[in-house]
Amino acid sequence: MGLLKRKEEKSETIALRVPASLKTELEELRKRTDAAGFDLTATITESLTRLARQLRSEIDGSTGSSALNGRSGKSNGAAGTAMSNSSAV
Repeated sequence: MGLLKRKEEKSETIALRVPASLKTELEELRKRTDAAGFDLTATITESLTRLARQLRSEIDGSTGSSALNGRSGKSNGAAGTAMSNSSAV
């Protein structure tokens, strides 16, 4: 068992739009997980990492715009909900 641990990668804040009901649910979950001693941000980060790998795999396995079912891949506009370790969702 090694004593040395790798430094964690520097984290950044992202913003995305979600339905208001999801934002409300995530805010409630943040309160509950904080009270229970869990790290919701770490859980969401792991999920987003798996999603990014899956999307990359699917896109790399397909060709052209068919990989996105004909979608242009454009952003849906202005930033919405921000997530970070130090603030509410």
